[in-house]
Amino acid sequence: MPRQLELLQQTFASALLDAEHERPLLERVKPVPPTAGLGSAQVNAGVWPGTQPHIAAGSDFGDHLRRRIGLYRGNVRAHWRAALANAYPVLLALVGGDYFEGLSHAYACAHPSHSGDLNRFGEALPTFIDRYEQNPRFRYFADVAQLEWSLHVAHFAADVTSFTPQQWLDIGHERLLDARFVVHPACTAIASRYAVADIWFAHQPGRVFPERLDVPTWMLVVRPLWQPTILVQSAAAHATFIAMQLGKSLNEALDAAFALDPEFDFTSQWQKWISAAAIASPVISTGEPRVLLPTL
Repeated sequence: MPRQLELLQQTFASALLDAEHERPLLERVKPVPPTAGLGSAQVNAGVWPGTQPHIAAGSDFGDHLRRRIGLYRGNVRAHWRAALANAYPVLLALVGGDYFEGLSHAYACAHPSHSGDLNRFGEALPTFIDRYEQNPRFRYFADVAQLEWSLHVAHFAADVTSFTPQQWLDIGHERLLDARFVVHPACTAIASRYAVADIWFAHQPGRVFPERLDVPTWMLVVRPLWQPTILVQSAAAHATFIAMQLGKSLNEALDAAFALDPEFDFTSQWQKWISAAAIASPVISTGEPRVLLPTL
């Protein structure tokens, strides 16, 4: 019996995904005799068991079932679209309603939800849209989606105690150079060949769309005061943050930054990260620092 129920559920799910898969469901669902379990008044009214009174016993059960499945299918697709629109409002504004409708359906067929929480539903959309959108003029859609998903994840991320300027002073900048830092779980560092940060900001109140899209951009999603936003930073800053996120010491992270830009202003960048609550408390090692940093 459990196996039969599982097969029926799978058949029903397939019919919801695509109308072409309705026939196996129609073959498994049989009409109940119209008089079974009904009182004489209901039999005289011609009512199907489990239906509204306006469905007559002599009507076509197959057509009636198709309409019911169609209602379920429409509701499911509406939930898919709403979940994706909630996570990707800028992408929706860029592509328009019709495109987004087709995208959400194609995505749901390729990546059906495996969780009762639809907030997780759009996780694979950036990778999917990179294959879905073949027009080279719109290749930036995937990077916009990646940025929006990172902002969406940041909204639900856990909270940690952020590193403060006072901690820097208390510990001392020399000892911090050999420290390894915990990055705030809401933070994601993103690199793109396109001006996706400017595109995102253009859809915020009072901002305008960028004149050029083919501008490489390095971004950090942060969540100061529980409000996800974006810090635009340099390639050297991006390399530093990635290195710290991978567990490198601050000295090692700075090596990666200075290899890209010998003039990298770490002090200024560090202050931005601290202000944005991007860094959590450090793990201090006992090793001797190799270089000194200016105090804040």
